[in-house]
Amino acid sequence: MKKIICVLLGVLILAVYWKVQYHEFVNYDDGRYITENKHIRDFSKENFIWAFTSSYAANWHPITWLSHMLDIRLYGLNPKGHHLTSLALHIANSLLLFLVFARMTGSIWRSCFVASLFAFHPINIESVAWAAERKNVLSTFFWLLTTWTYINYVQKRNLARYSTVVLFFALGLMSKAILVTLPFVLLLLDYWPLKRFEIAHLKRIFSGDTQNQIENKKKLLNLIFEKIPLLFLVVGSCIVTLSAQKLAGAIVSIETVQTTTRISNALVSYLIYLEKMMWPKYFSVFYPYPIDESYMWKGLASGFVITGISIIVLRLIKKTPYLFVGWFWYLGTLIPVIGLVQVGQQAMADRYAYVPLIGIFIIIAWGLPDLLQNYPFRKKLLSVLSGIFFSVLITLTSVQLQYWENSVKLFEHAIEVTDKKYPSFVAVYNNLGVVLNQKMRFEEATAQLKNAVKLQPTYSEAHNNLGNSLSGLHRFREANIYYKEAIRLKPDYPEAHNNLANSLSKKWKDLEEAIFHYKKAIQLKPEFYEAHFNLGVTLNKWNDSDQAIGHLQEAIRLEPNLPESHLALGNILSQKKNFKTAIDHLETTIKIDPNNAIAHNSLGSALGEQGNFKQAIAHFNTAIKINPHYVEAHQNLGTALSILGQSDKSVDHFKIAKELAVNETLKQ
Repeated sequence: MKKIICVLLGVLILAVYWKVQYHEFVNYDDGRYITENKHIRDFSKENFIWAFTSSYAANWHPITWLSHMLDIRLYGLNPKGHHLTSLALHIANSLLLFLVFARMTGSIWRSCFVASLFAFHPINIESVAWAAERKNVLSTFFWLLTTWTYINYVQKRNLARYSTVVLFFALGLMSKAILVTLPFVLLLLDYWPLKRFEIAHLKRIFSGDTQNQIENKKKLLNLIFEKIPLLFLVVGSCIVTLSAQKLAGAIVSIETVQTTTRISNALVSYLIYLEKMMWPKYFSVFYPYPIDESYMWKGLASGFVITGISIIVLRLIKKTPYLFVGWFWYLGTLIPVIGLVQVGQQAMADRYAYVPLIGIFIIIAWGLPDLLQNYPFRKKLLSVLSGIFFSVLITLTSVQLQYWENSVKLFEHAIEVTDKKYPSFVAVYNNLGVVLNQKMRFEEATAQLKNAVKLQPTYSEAHNNLGNSLSGLHRFREANIYYKEAIRLKPDYPEAHNNLANSLSKKWKDLEEAIFHYKKAIQLKPEFYEAHFNLGVTLNKWNDSDQAIGHLQEAIRLEPNLPESHLALGNILSQKKNFKTAIDHLETTIKIDPNNAIAHNSLGSALGEQGNFKQAIAHFNTAIKINPHYVEAHQNLGTALSILGQSDKSVDHFKIAKELAVNETLKQ
């Protein structure tokens, strides 16, 4: 039966999430985690060492980096493979969850119910459909493997089995530090369903002197001591993670968000996660951090509710142990991400509930049948209710999944369903503006980025990106205002310096100022290959070809596969009569970008200068094939044909070049 359930559950999850393979990477951490992360481009020794010795993106999770490296090795930067890997892990997690609880409790159908809720609840879509959240599904995989091996250890305690527990736990922590709460959960499972100790009455757990109570106290203390090796790993993981987050500036200071506000948000978030679990409709990639006076009262009210539920659960600990385990599983596993230590600008996130809500699923799976135990048609009613419930759940999951197809849908949906009045929501407007800029929808981008600037005038990134959208509209004077404001707000902002320089370089009289800002960008970020490229091109305009060559060479060293750098360097070297090296770079350009008409024309010119007219003609023809309206290519082809004595063909191309030039002039 277990095998049949696993097969059916796996197939159904695959069917529900199948369309995720057609989703794009999104403009929310997918860039710095995957597409722009040079360290994961191949499985080299250097990158392997980097994964274990460096913090990046405010985290230290080497196993996650290795999983991304493997995906790059298998699929390149095709998002399909990356999404399918995350989906495979979610399927594995769902099946493992079923098998773990079926093994511990002996209850197949209730365990299946827990796994199904976990598999199909729309709150978990974020963890599955977001490529950058690989760390969440991967760490949960090791969480469940740790639990499975822990059951093995409980059944037959020996060093080998305990070592396996420690190994999987360590791998999980190196995937995501969220596993720091697992020793606590294992202690809960020791009580129920593993029944390694008993609690006769809460008040007497550490009081009383009966032999039974003394034995139970000893058992509990032994179980705590048993977790000490795991706790050492927890402490180490916490130190490393906090250091990485502090180094990246991800931890929000107490001056920015007061302790009382953090506590209020934490308490309210506990209930909001429950609300989203029970009413799974309005999900967003970003929930802004609310800062208002009424929120303090909401926090206080939430605290009373949580305390009240906890007291009830503790009073029923003997009668309904699953209620105790499920509730404190939920409370305990959320502690690292509930916002007491504020990381980032979000108040909460759906991905944070991926493991914690398992506790609530346990309560539902065991509590509902117990609640209906005296009902005469209990089994039929539960079957009908389960069928209806999961049909609705799968439908909602399918609907929510479509919002993750691309960045525009994702952020537009966030704007639609989320309270937009709080300053931290600026991140959504900003990210949507960036995506729209990339899609060259500059008018729309400008509108969204103006919303961002209005909402939080001190947000330098929004000013910079607004400058980009205005530059796209050729409103360079306005763009410069926002670039300069971004620099004023954040003087060490290399991208803003580079973008301002790009805008200034459009006018000859501003070239000197543009060069200054390019150099400033490079000073702030020496590995900034775009700035090196831009500076090289601008210095060449400034008639400083020697320095231009140096910066273009540096751009190529930093990013060897950028065709623009090879093309620009090839053209400058041709101007300096260094045709041999120029040809090498122009050929590299074409190798990277075969349909680059300018590169074919430039290569043809360089070959012609060396007397290789046949090869030159071939490249001129290719340039014209790519761009039939390429005036210079027609002129160069005419000249080459004339030199080879093909006068008729030569004249034809000179005529075409002249007609195209006249038409171009008339258009202007």
